[in-house]
Amino acid sequence: MNIDRGRIMNDFIEPNKNQYAIPVYQRNYEWSKEQCVKLFQDIIYSSKNDTPHFCGSIVYKLLKQEHNISYYVVIDGQQRITTIYILLKALLDNAETALDKNLLTEALFNIDKYETYDVDTASKLKLKPIKSDNAQLALLMDNKYDSIDKSSGIWQNYELFSYLIKNELENGLTIRNIYYGLENLLCAKIKLDNENAQEIFDRINSTGVPLSLADKIRNFVLMTDVKQEQLYENYWLPIENLVKKDHITSFFLDYLNMKIDGFAKESDAYDEFKNLYSKDNYTNETMLNELLHYAKFYHAFLYGDGKYGVNVNDYLASLQKLKQTTVFLFLFKVFDDFEQNIIDLKTLEKICRFLLSYSIRRLICEVGSNSLRGLYKTLYTRIFIKQENKEHYYDAIISFFKQLNSKDAWIDDNEFKTALKENNLYRKNALCKYLLGSIENQGKTKIIIDNLTIEHILPQNKNLSSDWQSMLGENWIEIQNKYVHTLGNLTLTAYNSELGDKPFSTKNQMLSAANSQVVYLYKDVINCAKWDANTILSRAERLSSDIIVLYKIDEPKTIISFTDPRYKEYTCDDPDNATWKAPNYFVLQGERISADSFAEMLKTVIERLYELNPAIIENMAHNNEKILEWSQNILLSYDANMTSGQDLPIKDSGIYQSTGFSASHIIHIIRALLKKYEIPLEDFSYSARDCKPKS
Repeated sequence: MNIDRGRIMNDFIEPNKNQYAIPVYQRNYEWSKEQCVKLFQDIIYSSKNDTPHFCGSIVYKLLKQEHNISYYVVIDGQQRITTIYILLKALLDNAETALDKNLLTEALFNIDKYETYDVDTASKLKLKPIKSDNAQLALLMDNKYDSIDKSSGIWQNYELFSYLIKNELENGLTIRNIYYGLENLLCAKIKLDNENAQEIFDRINSTGVPLSLADKIRNFVLMTDVKQEQLYENYWLPIENLVKKDHITSFFLDYLNMKIDGFAKESDAYDEFKNLYSKDNYTNETMLNELLHYAKFYHAFLYGDGKYGVNVNDYLASLQKLKQTTVFLFLFKVFDDFEQNIIDLKTLEKICRFLLSYSIRRLICEVGSNSLRGLYKTLYTRIFIKQENKEHYYDAIISFFKQLNSKDAWIDDNEFKTALKENNLYRKNALCKYLLGSIENQGKTKIIIDNLTIEHILPQNKNLSSDWQSMLGENWIEIQNKYVHTLGNLTLTAYNSELGDKPFSTKNQMLSAANSQVVYLYKDVINCAKWDANTILSRAERLSSDIIVLYKIDEPKTIISFTDPRYKEYTCDDPDNATWKAPNYFVLQGERISADSFAEMLKTVIERLYELNPAIIENMAHNNEKILEWSQNILLSYDANMTSGQDLPIKDSGIYQSTGFSASHIIHIIRALLKKYEIPLEDFSYSARDCKPKS
């Protein structure tokens, strides 16, 4: 590897018979307006003041030589080179003299004056972007402006540079002045020989747009492969088209969190991906094939897919609308089983319907969401730990939830209905609108609710009019506070601003007279003579009954038992329960994790909490903190001599953990750690059997 001081124009753009290709593993061209303006300003400043300007590194490698043309691949710096190339084209199109035009033409194109080098159309351009950009750049360089995609970054930045150039020309600068500024652009010129391009790329601190997780993964699986063009076409491009740019990071995180132990954060997901690739002996093609497989499911989760039918697509869209996307971790494997004909479409529909109903019940009953990710990550394994459970696939899922003892258990109709009638539904705006829309749309032609708003029949204004106060009675303040945001007092309307705080009689007349598609929600409003606590409660009873029916689930025909008579599940409320017990797993924030001993349980809990927030563990270790007031033991330290310890298997932590605690002591420690992390004690439980020796 040679690192030299270089000039972008002199070393990369101006030399004849060179072509710089942007490989398929690189990201699309995406420099912003702000970045282009800043570069142009630097070029103008450099020209006026005759000063060099450093603009980053360019890492490149010779690919081949054919017909006396050298073909290079650009490993880093493609965004800058592409931007400068677009700027040169804008200069050419604004040039008026033959000398200026010749200068810029020779900078942009490989010239074969005597037709001795067999320069064809493909090798004429000195820059070849990745496929999605190459077509637009080729049209620009061929002056086919009418055919260019006007939304492409290449066209938009070409227009921006044309505008900036014209302004400078009007202010007295010449084309040659601006070109001189370009010649002052310096770079670190890094030419690779036999070095590992992937390792070099990972170490580069680019001054351009930061690489996204998708960029890094694409580079990793394509850069080192001789078939990179084929892999890009057959796998990567379809993945991008299926998942779309806005969701591709979420896709890779969900894929990783389905595959690995623990959870990957975006900041460390690339390292986790490389570890997975190495540990499971993937090749580039097998990894891309698996990613494409799950990208097809992810596309269905996000946008629907006709092969799964209307009902499944509706349930998936509803889960999306309610932001219940953690369920994707479980659905990946369920959809896998559907593809392998382990379950049929009817079973898939029932599962998706159950998951929607389960999600709505949790939201309405205000069950915390912090355990959901862990629950869905390990749910498939927990339900189908016995292969025979797949013979009663749907029944096994329902049986599992109905046998859970944690907060993740199934919520029955009575608890759900009470919460529907009494809880503040309005503050969960998306859920509120979704449920009201579901009630209105049952059993008739569906209306579009996107343009409707939520209306309080009894106004939420604290300064109620005398008409409203009289109707509600002397306890009007208490009634308003208790019922104003509940299901019985809410409806959908297109006339929210017009209805406002008007008296009930006026609202009633307006709703009755309105030519509205909303019928079912108005039915027991327009037939009322007054609106008070009794009518609100009566309407809440009717609407909650409708919701129960709408989100009912099919009961299991076969009950699958998930209980081992030897084991019982314990919370950490009473640490003494752990004495003379042998654990087999614990559940932390919904995720079930195996543990054959309490010592292993403590170690794993600390690892999980460290992943969640390393600062708390690090602070404890730094201060040699005694975790329990009544114990002299230091749990964590950077000094091995301060603990009776073993090195914690946390990468590069340097933290030591004390060992040798009794089972009950360990549960006390876990309780204290949960409180430090502000995790509710109910988010932890463990399963254990009695191992007390017989006397």
